[in-house]
Amino acid sequence: MAVDYSRHAANYDRARADDVVDREFWLEGLVEIGGLQPGERILDLGAGTGRFSQLLSPTNPVVAFDSSAAMLAGSRGKGPFERVLGDGHHLPFQPGSFDATILVMVLHHLADYPGTLREVARVSRRVVLATSDMATRDLGILEEAFPSLLEIDRRRFPPIGGIVASLEAAGFRGVRAEERPYRRTLTVAAQLERVRRRYLSTFDLLPPGEYESGLRFLEDELPRRYGDAFELTASFTFVAATK
Repeated sequence: MAVDYSRHAANYDRARADDVVDREFWLEGLVEIGGLQPGERILDLGAGTGRFSQLLSPTNPVVAFDSSAAMLAGSRGKGPFERVLGDGHHLPFQPGSFDATILVMVLHHLADYPGTLREVARVSRRVVLATSDMATRDLGILEEAFPSLLEIDRRRFPPIGGIVASLEAAGFRGVRAEERPYRRTLTVAAQLERVRRRYLSTFDLLPPGEYESGLRFLEDELPRRYGDAFELTASFTFVAATK
């Protein structure tokens, strides 16, 4: 199930990006668990609008790689990193071109994620990725609003065991996974705006009418239940490996 990101590129950062969260949660996890070092050449696979390429570029040479020209266009002005458009299943790089590859919430978008991980093993010595473990995911009030959401995501997101097995089959060793808690407090108005901007890609894959009815539900229920402050609680899994 594919999402057309060309439709969302213009609003992508407004729906998802947060400089503090990007630095203190996502980047910190990638650096600590992936062992990223200054000066290492990094491939940001599925870079989108270049949020993490931008954060890494002051210390590392980075290539932002994505299959959407519209998303890569959103990275303009974010930093002096290279931008490459292409298919993640067929990376246009020579063997051993990178010290490490990062993939942040990307695997569920790939038609053949084991094939992409084999390509990563060909061009990179190490890999660190971030994903969501749908076996333990709790969407809270979003599950009430969008009854199909979790089941669709369970079909989209590879299980952690499958990711580990695919990394090992690709030739990586020392695979390690760490689940990290994620907490973020937003105003109810801000959370509603994120939903209106479809901050979860799965919103595009809901059955006809479910997104609209779910949004109306949240517009009524979020203020009633939470007042002014809405706390997001979740966990994400970082997986790292080396050759």
